Amino acid sequence: MPKHIVRLLVLLVVLAALFAAGKRFLPPHSFWAYGHYRAASVEEIASATPKIRDATSYAKVFPKEYAVWSDGIHKVVQCQVCHMAQAIGPIPTTASAARVAQAAAGIPMPYDSLKLCVECHQRIAGRPATQPQIVVSTHAQGKQCTACHNPHSPLTSPSGGPIVLASVPGGAADVGAGKAKAAAVCAACHGASGISTLGTFPNLACQKNEYLSGALTAFQSGGRNNPIMSPVAKGLSAADIRNLAAYFSGLSCRT
Repeated sequence: MPKHIVRLLVLLVVLAALFAAGKRFLPPHSFWAYGHYRAASVEEIASATPKIRDATSYAKVFPKEYAVWSDGIHKVVQCQVCHMAQAIGPIPTTASAARVAQAAAGIPMPYDSLKLCVECHQRIAGRPATQPQIVVSTHAQGKQCTACHNPHSPLTSPSGGPIVLASVPGGAADVGAGKAKAAAVCAACHGASGISTLGTFPNLACQKNEYLSGALTAFQSGGRNNPIMSPVAKGLSAADIRNLAAYFSGLSCRT
């Protein structure tokens, strides 16, 4: 038999022996107990500390952000939805010095908020009408969402105050003027802060700006009729309507 054939056969035998030895001695003892995996891995995975936990685990390390989040409309959105890319978890029971320093600096956004927020809020045909939606090109005008909105409570500004619309049809909204007008013509029925103490009158705080503007305009034009609201609306100017809508839409829903 030619030498090169003998060498090839010897090599194949050696490789087969190595493979058999590896299969016999290298796999963990629990391998193939239930299938083509380590049986012990199931218990190991179950006992591992999760890197992303529920929102309450962020409360100790980021108390300010958590307080704002839990009091706003974004409380239905878990923290990890936006922040998981930052690998903030796991959150320890006792915050370390590094975590305290990180909390003092605030929670960083994982990336461009204009790209992040529109994942849920860009107007799309078929998206439920109850989901707040925007036409990005006309609403954002190239600005970051966080320039006007507090990401943890988007009905308020980054500083926690009412949102001032940068540009609206007919001119800029004046929230201060809206507050003064609300005290004069709205507070008696709807409350000084937009929360009515009477069950027969609706709350205006946190209502959408577009809804408030549309309702007041409809009462003013006669499209909607109400013995109380119609006379009030007829006494408002277009600027008053813009200002009132901006003021009430930026108030907190907290009673």
